[in-house]
Amino acid sequence: MRAFSAPPSGDTVSFWSGLIAAGCGGLVLFVALPLALSSPFPSAKDRAWIVEDRPVRTAALVPMGRDAEDAIEAEADVESESGPEGAHGSPADILSWEPTFALASLSMPGMEVDDAEATGSLGGAATGPDIAVPPRRSAEVADEIDDYLWEVYRRAPIKKDGSGDFTWKDPAAAKRLGMSLKEYVIRGMDRDFRETLYHMGKALDADGLRWSMLSAFRDDFRQRLASGFKASVGNSLHGGSRRTGGYGNGRAIDITLAEGDASEVWRWIDRNGARFAIARPMPGYDPAHIQARANWRQIAGALRAKRTLVADRAAGSRREAMAEAR
Repeated sequence: MRAFSAPPSGDTVSFWSGLIAAGCGGLVLFVALPLALSSPFPSAKDRAWIVEDRPVRTAALVPMGRDAEDAIEAEADVESESGPEGAHGSPADILSWEPTFALASLSMPGMEVDDAEATGSLGGAATGPDIAVPPRRSAEVADEIDDYLWEVYRRAPIKKDGSGDFTWKDPAAAKRLGMSLKEYVIRGMDRDFRETLYHMGKALDADGLRWSMLSAFRDDFRQRLASGFKASVGNSLHGGSRRTGGYGNGRAIDITLAEGDASEVWRWIDRNGARFAIARPMPGYDPAHIQARANWRQIAGALRAKRTLVADRAAGSRREAMAEAR
């Protein structure tokens, strides 16, 4: 009799199918499910994975719009005075520095603004509730610093840059306040800033750079007339009412050469400005703009003490010479 394999019965198939299903269920229950619910990290109660609190450092973004000057000057305020540049501009260094120029008075005849100088329709008396008229100053003895800076301002009688000729703007702003041009552009600057400008300017002269100013003090009205890259009205370091307090508080100028390439004087500022607490913070956007550095009050005080000491010694020598001549 021929041997043959009988086909598996339905009961056999059901038995093996159930056995396989049970095995898979066991794998899911005892292996896959615990793995799915587990974590590769220790639990919170172990306190081993908790992230420590640390300060997040973010990059400071300087707004390069009309108020870029605000942001840049704010950086200068927190600049360390013991840095590479600040080390050359400390009060101790200033006191040990011997000037290479004579401190004789540089009095120049005054130049009053004629009505014809203030061209356009912007002349006339200042009116309106938004105008802060500075207090009138009483007559003062001729000051060598103001006289020198005024002479420097007039070295370049035509005020002109890439935006065009704006010679008329300062006279118009001065006339609006009923002031002479000298009183407006020079005495509108802070006394300490004028001190640092004086000493820096004398050093420039000694190095053969006949410098001048495109712009000095600017009130809000004058700032509104300014063209090109500039701070918003009221926020200018040249004398903005909100930023500095207005007249008598300006601490920025636009510097140039009376003749020749102005970049020579700009490079000089980059190399030597720290000694006089003066910086050129925007060489790309506004290369002519220079302003007071963070430690300018201290430096101005040291420079003033040095100037006074030299002047007193010179006066004493003159008195002695006169006494011997008698």
